[in-house]
Amino acid sequence: MPEDPIKQLEVALENIHINLEAANMGVKDLTKLVFYLVDDFEATKRREVIGAFLGDHLPCTTMIYVVALAAPKFKVEIDAWACMEME
Repeated sequence: MPEDPIKQLEVALENIHINLEAANMGVKDLTKLVFYLVDDFEATKRREVIGAFLGDHLPCTTMIYVVALAAPKFKVEIDAWACMEME
């Protein structure tokens, strides 16, 4: 895991992308994202990274600042919910 929180954010979003693809879903199927962040890091860059990932899609989003996550090296955690219509 990279030390840089922006890099951690990129890794977490890439993991979401990989999981969505594995479920034959895409970013458009995301319904809710909850970001857990340690510290308020580079807000402008953070918004750019999230915006590039989501594109025009705007799921319900919550951002929560926490004191710590599972281990001191972790600065970002994302809870992602997705849903797709069954045919």
